[in-house]
Amino acid sequence: MNSEVSWILTARLATTDPKTFEGLMVEMVKAVQHLQGNTSAYVWYLSEDGQFCEIFSSFKDSNAALLHLNWLSNSYAHEFMDALHPSSMTVYGKPSYELRNALASLSPKFVQTVGGFAR
Repeated sequence: MNSEVSWILTARLATTDPKTFEGLMVEMVKAVQHLQGNTSAYVWYLSEDGQFCEIFSSFKDSNAALLHLNWLSNSYAHEFMDALHPSSMTVYGKPSYELRNALASLSPKFVQTVGGFAR
């Protein structure tokens, strides 16, 4: 298998203003798309009731994921936590020890690939 690492972060919206959420999402998606070439997917989903968000992120490898986390911490951490309260996270692939440690505060569930394919 390859070294790709992905995750789904589930969060409750902390803001009742949909423009705050939407503005943050649009800004962050644009920034990741333009600045992080080793991010292969970065997709935000919103529940029908508008109370929960899921963010799917996929990276070339653990180093790219760590770069994303450092960028988030230095650029959007305050705004992100004002808008979203993370409630769960599932990490896919084989994250490095450093990435596992960086994600530890979110108490993620780790699952490894055992078969299949992606096109």
